[in-house]
Amino acid sequence: MKRLLFVYNPFAGKGLIRNNLSSILEEFSSHDYEVVVHPTTGAKDAARVVEECGDSFDLIVCSGGDGTLDEVVTGMQTGRFKRPLGYIPAGSTNDYASSLGIPKQMAMAARAVMHGSVFSCDIGRMNDSYFVYVAAFGVFVNVSYDTPQDMKNMLGHLAYIVRGAQSLPGLRSYHMHYESRESSGTGDFMFGMVTNSNSVGGFGGITGRDVTLNDGVFEVTLIRMPQMLVVEWPGILTALMNGGENKNIVTFKTSRLEMWFDDEVDWTRDGEFGGTHRHLVVENLPQALPIIVPDPNKEKALPAQKEAPELTDSLRNLSV
Repeated sequence: MKRLLFVYNPFAGKGLIRNNLSSILEEFSSHDYEVVVHPTTGAKDAARVVEECGDSFDLIVCSGGDGTLDEVVTGMQTGRFKRPLGYIPAGSTNDYASSLGIPKQMAMAARAVMHGSVFSCDIGRMNDSYFVYVAAFGVFVNVSYDTPQDMKNMLGHLAYIVRGAQSLPGLRSYHMHYESRESSGTGDFMFGMVTNSNSVGGFGGITGRDVTLNDGVFEVTLIRMPQMLVVEWPGILTALMNGGENKNIVTFKTSRLEMWFDDEVDWTRDGEFGGTHRHLVVENLPQALPIIVPDPNKEKALPAQKEAPELTDSLRNLSV
């Protein structure tokens, strides 16, 4: 019998996986998998479990937010093995799942894992750690990992907007020099991100045009600190959201980027704290992640599946 390791974060998103766990496991078992289930117990637990025992399984599936996915991929990289990876999104934004066309409904995502196709996707390495789709520094990047879980559960994506507004008074710039084969420069930057995704933070289109997840290059976006922040900030946001040009925004594609900062700078990696760095090398690892994505051709041949609606907060609060 084939063996499947299912790692899930029971607290991701609104904890809806508790209502879907049975249907997910039934889907796996119906395809002749012996399933070993591991609910994560804290930070880096998923990475530890996958690194230690993931190599003994035929398939690894994880469920949670982008941070859970990041840990599982890190475990595979540090364990030095490859396995097909299925992903059932359960977080507040799920940028990466959206980029890959993975269904948001958990039972449908589990079905897509069983009937999907393997897509070899690029991932990134930043110094001695790994990321799946985004590494960033500067304004608002701490919002993703500094927002309390209960606020995420209560407000969903709105929680990030609320938390981001609270950080506006602390805007600052970072003096840096960057070099790649395609571009280099020096200046004061308030924000920077290296991405391999169609959206970040739930906002589509801000990573640039013609994004391909297996082309061996990242999309880089750097925002200079404007001389008149209050006056120029709206124009920067408009250009960023609409893919337009702005004198304060630097964009390019590259497979390797090296950066030097005057001071230690906090980074985020797939929505989680990515460490503090003064010198950073970011490299693209082309087609290093065999992730399972929906296969439209196979889906057409499957019988229609009627999904039971997930419980809403209002239903949970009803008393009988």
